[in-house]
Amino acid sequence: MIARKNLFHDKGRLTMSVAGVALSVTLVIILLGVYYGMTTLGTNYIVHTDADLWVGQEGIHDLWHTYSLLPRGLAGDIEGVDGVESVHELIGRAVQIEVPNTGARKTVYIVGFDPASGVGGPWDIVRGTGEIQKGEAVVDQVFFTRNGLKLGQTLRIGNKELKIVGVSRGTFAVVYPYIFVTTEDAAEIFGTTQYVNYYLVQLSGDRPADEVINDITGRLAERGVAVEILTKERFIQNHRDVINESFNSILFPLVFIGFIIGAAVIGLTLYTMTMEKMREYAILKAIGAQNSFLRRIVFEQAAIITLLGFVAGICLSLLATALVPRFAPEFFVEMNYETVGITFAAVLLMGLTAPLIPIRRLNKVDPVVVFNA
Repeated sequence: MIARKNLFHDKGRLTMSVAGVALSVTLVIILLGVYYGMTTLGTNYIVHTDADLWVGQEGIHDLWHTYSLLPRGLAGDIEGVDGVESVHELIGRAVQIEVPNTGARKTVYIVGFDPASGVGGPWDIVRGTGEIQKGEAVVDQVFFTRNGLKLGQTLRIGNKELKIVGVSRGTFAVVYPYIFVTTEDAAEIFGTTQYVNYYLVQLSGDRPADEVINDITGRLAERGVAVEILTKERFIQNHRDVINESFNSILFPLVFIGFIIGAAVIGLTLYTMTMEKMREYAILKAIGAQNSFLRRIVFEQAAIITLLGFVAGICLSLLATALVPRFAPEFFVEMNYETVGITFAAVLLMGLTAPLIPIRRLNKVDPVVVFNA
């Protein structure tokens, strides 16, 4: 009761305190949401590609930083291994192209896949069609929107012209928008008609993946081809590791700063309130109140500010999550239960640590000051 009266007596200051905590909560949630969003965007292609194994050149790690080049014509050898259901060629790598409307040069990731099987192709078409033919392309939605492109326009990649016939969603991989073409077009673009970058393998499920991997590796080694075969889960984790190594050192210090700001706002508010009410606290002590009772008042005030700030911060975060993609479609802020849970734990820690300084001052209150006044 005393805690609530102290807080709600000055509604303006309470509002400012709650707003400060809400902003720090929003900052923490958005930063964590950006991290989870980047992880989702960075792994979306692997997650949605219907392949159990990725067969690449020895030493591959991920699609962005390691290069894989394998001879064409190995699909038959791989398909002959017991436990393999089907094999699909994939040709893909980053390349710069000229944007039709502006002439600007942008880096995109060209993916050549077999439209007949659809394996390795786009999975969510928002405009046009995903069933492409030679000379046609499906472009990522962010790339399409950012550059003011239209269906039917022609993209020029080197000497190759590709007509835009579809737009796909979820195919912006952190820094690269994906553009999907046929394997024949991709081979012409990269001049690799004798090579592919990956073989995508679908398993029948009759044998453990490890045994199939060993057999494929052995069979291709007999042909003098050294390969690295990664399961879908391992390949996804490799991309997560790249994102973690690249962005954690930037994001988590900012999250820590958000935490410090929130703790400082709560702490300063409580300290000011405690100092202003020092005479009242002295009176309570003079009539027999214990320090534990006074500490409970301060902690109750901290809890009210923290919870109100957390709720307001969640509302602001939801608003920001909905609005940010409209102005910056490259950013995908993923607000999930884990994000909210981590933020709530951080806010709880704020609420527990912020009252320590005012409580230390409160413990030293001398009831004699009441009688000296």
